[in-house]
Amino acid sequence: MKKAMKKVVNIGTDADIHHRLFTKLMKNKKAQEAYEAEDAMFNFIEKVKAEMVKKHLTYYAVAKKAQIDHQVLARILNGQKNAEVSTLIKVAHGVGAKLGLDLQL
Repeated sequence: MKKAMKKVVNIGTDADIHHRLFTKLMKNKKAQEAYEAEDAMFNFIEKVKAEMVKKHLTYYAVAKKAQIDHQVLARILNGQKNAEVSTLIKVAHGVGAKLGLDLQL
């Protein structure tokens, strides 16, 4: 009798598999644009949160200074809501900063 051989399937827990899939995906123009937008928003959120910690600011205090609803601020900083540039400028102002857009060529 032959023993049945099981095929091992990697589901994506391996870093090499992840890297290969990501590299393949990033060849797609729409995927690149979506990634860049998410990356920019992630970096913005991280910087705002760092300023809030540094300056001991609450969501409510930042929202009040930014003149936006504190629940809107919470959704933005939790990554649940995309925001217009004008709103992001207000959020930056709320932590005492300016929003800068940088072109990388």
